[in-house]
Formats: sequence, structure tokens, C-alpha cells
Amino acid sequence: MNRLLIFICLVSIFGCKDTDPNPTSLESKWSYTTPDLKMTVTFESVRISDDVFDIKNQTMTIDGVMANAEKEVVGFTSTTIEKIRINANDSKVVYSYNIEFKNATISSDFKMISVPFATYTFPWGTSNTLTNIVIERL
Repeated sequence: MNRLLIFICLVSIFGCKDTDPNPTSLESKWSYTTPDLKMTVTFESVRISDDVFDIKNQTMTIDGVMANAEKEVVGFTSTTIEKIRINANDSKVVYSYNIEFKNATISSDFKMISVPFATYTFPWGTSNTLTNIVIERL
């Protein structure tokens, strides 16, 4: 019985998710899925200098197929993002699907990125507009 209790305690301790409920930095993993569930992008935000950020490890999932992706980042600070464009760069998805976030703001608690306007391509050749979306911290 004691071994069972010890085992349960160990599983509880090591099975807990290590997420910070009160982040103090923008540096983290982020994700967004389009409302039609056809495209998901993930990326990590990284600090380049005092108030300049970039992204790395960006990926896209297009209609269930995970793909490598490239990025274009403009004006990314600790409070705002002028533009992030992520496009698929992988033969697995055939076309260069993309999503572009514009004029985003980062919440003061670093838990979400609000984007008033975005566009994405799906299906190929079709441009879709999104408004008032949220990129979530993972």
C-alpha cells in the first residue's frame, strides 16, 4: 500500500505540466489555428536585443499535414508586431501556403497576442481575411 502511495505521488509530481501561470517575458512558444481548422502555425518568440524580438522553429500544419515553414518578421517588439508572415516551404504540401499577421499587440501579462487583421491562403489561390484573432501562448 505504501509503495502505491509513493508511486501515485511520484506520478503526480513528474506528470505536472511545467507552465508558468504568470510569465514575465514574451519569449515562449505560440500557436494559432484558423477558424476553418485548415491551417495551424506555431513558432517560438526569441529576444534578439533589449526590445527587439524574432521568431524561430516556425511550423505550419495544412489540412492535417505538418510542413516546414519560412518566416518574415517586421517590427517585433515587446509590445507590438508590425508583421509576421509564415509560409509553408515543404514539398509535402505542394503549394506555398501562407498566413500573415498585421499590427498585433502583446498583452501586458504576455499571455496572448491580439491581431486585428490577418490573411491566409487556403485552398491554394484563395485568400481569406481574419479579424480580431488571438495567438495563444503554449
